[in-house]
Amino acid sequence: MDSRTDEGIYRRAFESSSVGLALLGLDGRIQHVNRTLEQMLGRSESDLLGASLETLLHPRDRHAVLRAFDRARRQHEEIEYGEIRLAAPEVDRHWVHLGLQVIHDDAGSPSHCMIRLQPSPRSRQRAEQIYLLSYALDYTADGVLLLDDQQRVRYLNEAACRLSGQTRQRLLGQPLSAVLAPVAGQLTDLADDECLEEDQETQRVFSCELTVPGEDAPRYVTIQFNHLRYDQRRYSLALIHDFSEQRHIAGTLRRNERQLRALIENTPDAIGRLTPDFRLIYANPALEALCRLPLVEARGRPAREAFGDNSQVDIMADLVREVASTGESMQEELIHGIDGPTDQQTHYLIQLVPERDAQGEVTSVISIARDISGIRKAERRLAASNRQLLELSSRRESAREEERKLIAQEIHDELGQHLTALRMGISLLRLKHGEQAPGLGDGVESLMALCDRTIGVVRYIATSLRPAALNMGLYPALEWLINEFRSHHTHIACELLAHSGAPALDDSQATTAFRIVQEALTNIARHSGASRAVISLERADDRYVLDITDNGHGFDPAKVGRHSLGLAGMRERGASLGGEVVIFSHPAHGTTVQATFPVNEPTETV
Repeated sequence: MDSRTDEGIYRRAFESSSVGLALLGLDGRIQHVNRTLEQMLGRSESDLLGASLETLLHPRDRHAVLRAFDRARRQHEEIEYGEIRLAAPEVDRHWVHLGLQVIHDDAGSPSHCMIRLQPSPRSRQRAEQIYLLSYALDYTADGVLLLDDQQRVRYLNEAACRLSGQTRQRLLGQPLSAVLAPVAGQLTDLADDECLEEDQETQRVFSCELTVPGEDAPRYVTIQFNHLRYDQRRYSLALIHDFSEQRHIAGTLRRNERQLRALIENTPDAIGRLTPDFRLIYANPALEALCRLPLVEARGRPAREAFGDNSQVDIMADLVREVASTGESMQEELIHGIDGPTDQQTHYLIQLVPERDAQGEVTSVISIARDISGIRKAERRLAASNRQLLELSSRRESAREEERKLIAQEIHDELGQHLTALRMGISLLRLKHGEQAPGLGDGVESLMALCDRTIGVVRYIATSLRPAALNMGLYPALEWLINEFRSHHTHIACELLAHSGAPALDDSQATTAFRIVQEALTNIARHSGASRAVISLERADDRYVLDITDNGHGFDPAKVGRHSLGLAGMRERGASLGGEVVIFSHPAHGTTVQATFPVNEPTETV
């Protein structure tokens, strides 16, 4: 293969190489370039031939590259210089990898130098970083504007376009004052280039109101300037932060705080904040009125100095410590002025609530005290009224029983004697005149039968009003009642269990207890469907316990008890005994009526 063929091969390899190649003379001027380098530099071969190497380089890289070129020429060695910047069009400067190689002639002397330029991986990385940075800035909520030294917009993100109400194409190249003036309202600094330049120099942060076209409410923003230098040029970065939402939230919080403070300051409840060691931090006017010291002096001091030192304050201190240690809310009733007269005491219902920090630790205790003196006075009046009603009911019942007793005695003694005398008279009439008047016997027999029935009715009425057995005590009366119950309700087995001797009851107490048992047996016969009933009376310490139990189908006392006159009557009689009547029942589990009343030992009369 001859030298001419070799030269053609080498030329084609030079021209078709994917790496930018240039053949330089030893004086550094370009003698030949391939197409890849033409495309890389954006210049034609005719424009590049004869040009010096330094015209291809960025001003900052020229000196170092020329020194490397001189070293390669002198030392006859290949140099992989690394990354440099090309002097491409003004804005589009890019990085390439540079290699230098000396070419020798047939005599072995350096005759040319070939440079290799290929795209740098760093350049691709930078392009990717720039793309990602631009993408990220477009999705940030803050507006970002890059200004050159003439205060003209070189870059802005989507948020800046949205806040200004204009498109990116329209804003690029415009001065910042022209961008902000239409939306900045009365803030004249933003419409003045000199004022904006001064703000950029001092890096001032200021707030303003922007009226964005198409939006009903204005936006509130802060604008901050930061300086930077790049490629010997000065730039400014304007950051526009939209704090409209934060402003709205802060305004809402302030309004809520004012409303809450107005509510706390004007509520009649005494509200305060206490430390776990019982020091007063805050008191509303209602609580301050209870303090011995003004709030300015009491704040931070032990609460005893503010409220005094007494048993109620000691209880309050113990409660505060317990709430702080357990973290559980508590409620207690305390009395203000407990050492004073009763009519000057004030009852408070205290609610203690733990207050926690972000870590969940109890830092203070909120105290809410509500004046319930009126409620307690009303309860006392109601209790007194109930006692009066109970006494009235008891007196009425005693009077009724006494009246029944007298009527029964009158019927039994007077009417019974008259009927007995009448019967004896009719019997004597038959003895005297029976033989003289044969037809008189039948009439006398009829009258005597009528007298007997009338005597029976009188005895029944007298017994119904007050059984004569009651005159002998409670046990005989109950035995008589049970016998009567058995005679009328043979399907119900009824028995009396006496666990102790005869109870020491006066006539009134025995009668009341008898009536309770009588009403309970009536209810068993009418409603229970029971087959067995047991009556027991026993003494437990200083009280009597009277139980009437059946095995019937039972009922729900909560649904029936308050609407039944019979049950209400039993409860009233239990209260008149100084005790109570409690009804235990459950559907399908029978019923127990239990009356408990105190033991009243009979007193000896002298």
